[in-house]
Amino acid sequence: MITDNPPKTFTEYNLKINLSEKEVTRDKVYSILSKAIFRGDLKPGQRLVESKLAKLMKVSRTPIREAIIELVQKGLAVPSPPKGVKVAPLPTTEELNEFYDINSVLRGLAARKAIKNITSKNIKHLEEIINESERFLKEDSLKEIARLNLRFHNIIDESSKSKELILLLNYVYKKSRERFSEIISQKNRQRKSIEEHKEILKALKEKDEKLVEQLMRRHIENGKEALLQEIGLRENNK
Repeated sequence: MITDNPPKTFTEYNLKINLSEKEVTRDKVYSILSKAIFRGDLKPGQRLVESKLAKLMKVSRTPIREAIIELVQKGLAVPSPPKGVKVAPLPTTEELNEFYDINSVLRGLAARKAIKNITSKNIKHLEEIINESERFLKEDSLKEIARLNLRFHNIIDESSKSKELILLLNYVYKKSRERFSEIISQKNRQRKSIEEHKEILKALKEKDEKLVEQLMRRHIENGKEALLQEIGLRENNK
């Protein structure tokens, strides 16, 4: 969400959490660091120094090291020779276009394949997700809607019963969307997205392979346009 407040500096961000050493895990540290990256508190190109992070978070370097490895694995950080790691640079507009175009084709194919395998239980779950999303929309709980959106697509992807397709989708998702989870969680886009989900669900129920593929591809392309527009607005407001 766009705000007029100035961005927090690295040391102002909520990294100074005194986690109990007995409770510290890589997952907890990863969660804190990834949120800092998503929100822009850890800037693209900023070095992730184990000793500094451990001091700020008052934990040992082991969970910090493990969390940084996971950040690299998920594309949120990249090696910085000779021995360091830094926050990954943001994809260019051209890269985002390419990622989303590929994602559109893959998710359209997954939706088409899902027609033959999706169960009544899956359909009911998709209906529940849409209902919950509408409830959260009224409450302005956009993070919850984003979580449900991911689950909606996961159910359809898994129903394709194509392991290789799912692997490709997971890779492209991380490249094109994970870095912008907060940006795309805008209320106007979420409202439209829910309506698009209803159309996709209707096509799934009607077993219309051609239509469900078209609707899914259009849904992903609409998300891309909303994302690029929002990024453009943020760049202009800098």
